[in-house]
Amino acid sequence: MLVRIDQDIQDIQQAIANVVSRIDLLHLDYARAIAIAVQQQILLAAFKFCTQKCPEAFLALSLSERQNLQEDLRLTVKSLSDNMQKNLEECDRDSRTNQENLDLLLSKNLNESMQRLNKLLSDRGILNSNQVNGDQAPQMSIRLAEIEFTDRQLMSYRGELRVLSARMLHLQTELEKKYQQKTIAEAELAWRAAWVE
Repeated sequence: MLVRIDQDIQDIQQAIANVVSRIDLLHLDYARAIAIAVQQQILLAAFKFCTQKCPEAFLALSLSERQNLQEDLRLTVKSLSDNMQKNLEECDRDSRTNQENLDLLLSKNLNESMQRLNKLLSDRGILNSNQVNGDQAPQMSIRLAEIEFTDRQLMSYRGELRVLSARMLHLQTELEKKYQQKTIAEAELAWRAAWVE
């Protein structure tokens, strides 16, 4: 009985190690893919924001001011997406294997990015400073779901990460059960060994 339980424990531990290894590899691919998607989607959002939400402010800029704004946006967005990729690659295993933690990390990065970009738009006269702090003023924003929805490869990575995350949770639950079974089996053996007729 104990031998079989020990074998089950070893098998589950190996399965967990395999899942963790796959998550680690997939997570790096996901980090690279989301950095590229974030860059593309934020630049598209900036284009739409400047031309559709604040066209008067954008048209009020001179040609060189528009070019400077676009260059600053490109550099800032590149820096933000590189930073997001780095944060994802360096995040702890708990964030990699737990999708809720991963979502929190990504949302935090996206919110910080939007704050920086709205400040840049404010500094360049697209948004005035009062608007940035006001509730009614339009601000540039983008959500994680929007980014993932527009990129099929990113959705595929994310789907596989979710499946692996659920598998990991299931295996950890099974492992806890096996440890409990082992403790019970050991207690039963100890009882029998100590029992005197």
